Amino acid sequence: MNSASEQRPSPGTPPGDGRCPVPGAKVAVVTDNAAALPSAWQAEFEASGVFASVELPVLIGGQLYTEDEADMLSSLVIALAEGRSVTTSRPAPGQLRKIYEAFQAAGFEAIVSVHLSAELSGTLGAARIARQDIGIPVRLVDTHSAALGQGLGVRAAVQAALAGQGIYDVAAAASAAASDAQVLIQVNSLETLRRGGRINPTSAMLGTMLQIKPLLSLHEGKIVTVERPVSAIKARGRFMTLVGDALAHSEASTPVLCIHHVSDPHGAREIGETLVDRYRPDAQLILSELPAVLSAHVGLGTKAAIVEGPTSRPIAHGNRAAPAES
Repeated sequence: MNSASEQRPSPGTPPGDGRCPVPGAKVAVVTDNAAALPSAWQAEFEASGVFASVELPVLIGGQLYTEDEADMLSSLVIALAEGRSVTTSRPAPGQLRKIYEAFQAAGFEAIVSVHLSAELSGTLGAARIARQDIGIPVRLVDTHSAALGQGLGVRAAVQAALAGQGIYDVAAAASAAASDAQVLIQVNSLETLRRGGRINPTSAMLGTMLQIKPLLSLHEGKIVTVERPVSAIKARGRFMTLVGDALAHSEASTPVLCIHHVSDPHGAREIGETLVDRYRPDAQLILSELPAVLSAHVGLGTKAAIVEGPTSRPIAHGNRAAPAES
């Protein structure tokens, strides 16, 4: 079993010395920290010189957090436990424009900007504004995903860029990898999703009254219900089965299994190691706290699994995401 310990992303910085740092690399890749990249991946991508990431701001009790992820997560957990107001926002277009301009100055011919589902965030809208007047093409990719589902798309884009592929192939690689990734979310309560406007208030109220512990996924970028177990024990059992089946039938040679959590690393490790041992001993296990910008909307007690695909046992059936925006 291959295992990576607790991971938290950090912001990337684009090159500024006027040279492409990788021979043959023509396309740069930009993303946002909702991709939940493992720190080892983030460091590797930053070292390549073709990659940068922008932080998504979180507002906790009236205080804006934009940079220190560890401090943000600690404050967020306390706020969620106390029921205080937590909101999120898209990045300022100027932040993305600065990154795009730096890559242009570094000699890149194009940029592929790979982001969190537009159904969940306005980040893609900020990127549309930011790319105006940039002197090289900036192609936007809506991954229709989040967390490491998005992150697998980012990894594919970086790999394609380092292989010297052009803007359309880099964008297509990102879209395909994100679309193939399987996402399953087990929430402890629907209340946080309701407060954030991510689910229907009536559905949230009924779910709470009936003690439903729904298993959620993403379809066309939207949060959808996969199953509605009526107890936490049944929800965990179905979570393990659905994720395990997807993992066992993944076509990736050494598939990634990522278990995200909100302030519960020991619980995440137990779930991840059980799934790998039971279903796919050759899988690469990654344990990762959800970024604050996502944790703010799902609440304490949440677990999420990301399985690298494609797989013949998809968790939630749906159409492949569109390759990219023009």
